Amino acid sequence: MADENAGEVPAAAAPRSSRSAVPALMFAQGVSVAGTQVTALALPTLAILLLDAGPLAASLVFALEYGIQGLTGPFAGVLVDRISSRRRLLVAVDVIQLLLIATVPLAHAVGALTLVQLYAVAAVSGALGGVSAIAVPTVVADFVSEDGLVAVNAKLAGARSVGQIAGPGLAAALVQAVGAATAMVADAVSYGLSALAVSLPRLPRDEEPERPAARPGIAESLREGIGVLRDRPLLARLAVAAAALNLGGAGLGGLFAYYAYQVVDLGPGGLGLTQAVYSIAAVTAVFTAKRVIRRVGLTRVIPVFGPLAASALFLIPLASLGAALPVLITYQLVFGFCATVWGVSWVTLQQQLSPPEQLGRVLGLSRSIGQLVIPVGALLGGALAGAVGTTGALAVFASIALAGTLAVVATRPRPALPGVTRA
Repeated sequence: MADENAGEVPAAAAPRSSRSAVPALMFAQGVSVAGTQVTALALPTLAILLLDAGPLAASLVFALEYGIQGLTGPFAGVLVDRISSRRRLLVAVDVIQLLLIATVPLAHAVGALTLVQLYAVAAVSGALGGVSAIAVPTVVADFVSEDGLVAVNAKLAGARSVGQIAGPGLAAALVQAVGAATAMVADAVSYGLSALAVSLPRLPRDEEPERPAARPGIAESLREGIGVLRDRPLLARLAVAAAALNLGGAGLGGLFAYYAYQVVDLGPGGLGLTQAVYSIAAVTAVFTAKRVIRRVGLTRVIPVFGPLAASALFLIPLASLGAALPVLITYQLVFGFCATVWGVSWVTLQQQLSPPEQLGRVLGLSRSIGQLVIPVGALLGGALAGAVGTTGALAVFASIALAGTLAVVATRPRPALPGVTRA
């Protein structure tokens, strides 16, 4: 395990290959995330306005994407660990995503679009997105020295934040201008640009990590990944904490707009302002994460910033007592900053504590735990609000998130596994 000052990157720490690959990965992450926002808006729009889907049928599009990611995450981790070149895997996934997304505007053009196709696209695209999400940190771990992981993870988080900020506006403008089906061409193009960016850096053959010649079966591979989580309790607790944040966040997110409009009378302008503040806080965290982690210490960021982010969620129901806009702005500032720094630290610890040949499985299993609770939280939010009221439901979900993050407070990281080394 690196010392708590890990993240301070000497000028010559990163090999030349990583310096050329990181900008390419940043561009790929940003452009694909922005493009994905178009599909995230276009699919339910097509289901509701074109194919007359009811509320349950429309929500199934959302549930399929995250549910499939959760179910396939462990197997995606096995694939990432077994593949000879993770970078080529990223390119292949982007190309398949391009072809998959393009089927929607093509089917619409010939009048053959159906709900079944939308469900299939949401499910397969979600599974492929899970593969990419697991493969990117493993590529980073392959080509970046351990003391440079925090800086590179922060840069990639920043690129994704830019895509998440720009994407919704781009999506709304395109859907309004050319229609939902045609707008999805932009997402297909984004995957093409991502594939091109990832394939451009020239990496010498001897810098591609060797994979074991003898490969265990899938069941044995999954047991090995579970064994890493068992032997590293901190990694398991972090996965639980992330799942708790996702469960609480999904329940809160599903109710937030209704709460803002109907309970605290915020209005569209005020709601938009709070969301903009979150984006500012997240981007600020990206640019300061390396400095914060260096000063606080990587091993202390986890038990401090996770509970801080979860505690900020209580400001949402507290806004019903008065001064709603300032309270919700404070929530977005604290949560956006702390959750982003916490996320960068979590990925870095996974990279440092996992054996390189099993990192994909650790990431896959952890993502599976976190992703499966998202549709559960979204569905429970409405049901719980009907039973205890919107404000009460928000407090319950905030409590779930806080309880999960507190699970890591008393846990101190153990030394890295024997034989775990980085470039």
